[in-house]
Amino acid sequence: MATNRTERRSFTVQVPPTWFEFDVWRATRTSDLARLVDAQIAQDRRLRPWRSALLKALRAAAEQAERQGAVMCAAMCDTTSDGGVLAAVLTVFHTEGDPSPGGNTVHSIAARLTSMETTQGPWRRVQIVDLRSGPAVRVRGVDTVQVGGQTRECVVMHTLVPALDGDGVLDVVLASPQTELADPMLDLFEAISETFAWAADPTAAADQVPPGKERDRDG
Repeated sequence: MATNRTERRSFTVQVPPTWFEFDVWRATRTSDLARLVDAQIAQDRRLRPWRSALLKALRAAAEQAERQGAVMCAAMCDTTSDGGVLAAVLTVFHTEGDPSPGGNTVHSIAARLTSMETTQGPWRRVQIVDLRSGPAVRVRGVDTVQVGGQTRECVVMHTLVPALDGDGVLDVVLASPQTELADPMLDLFEAISETFAWAADPTAAADQVPPGKERDRDG
């Protein structure tokens, strides 16, 4: 897709209540992340030994999101029964998309993307889906991405939503480095991306989306 836009459009995306959601600009300039982590530790004491690592990971995610021009960012750092941590990041971008007339319809977007099936290593599947906000293109798979300055394979889902006024495309990106959990991660990512709705959409009532945090964002 093309370069990130600075113009902002209002939309909502819902994330589970254990996720850290933060303002990208404030996260890199204030103590917001420390307060978020401390509030989450107060709810889940198992996270206390992970405080420094959580702050480092969230700061890295916020810095990368800001460099890439993200208009929304959230992260999962959930503890497991064996003392480990599950990690994932949500970022939302407003891109220019294709400059040609009609280039940002779901069929045009899908036609520019290629599925890739392999028995091992990176793979990708492209499909058109119906969100509450309307049709969108979903790309799911395992891909090689930059995480914290390092290249590694991650479970990735893009949900590409044409802007209401035809001015670009919203890209809802969910990624996790835990490729051994690809199937459950993709199920979670799908549940989150299904909650995308334009803020003016009258169907965006909270009782019509899975339990979690819903936030209005300008994207």
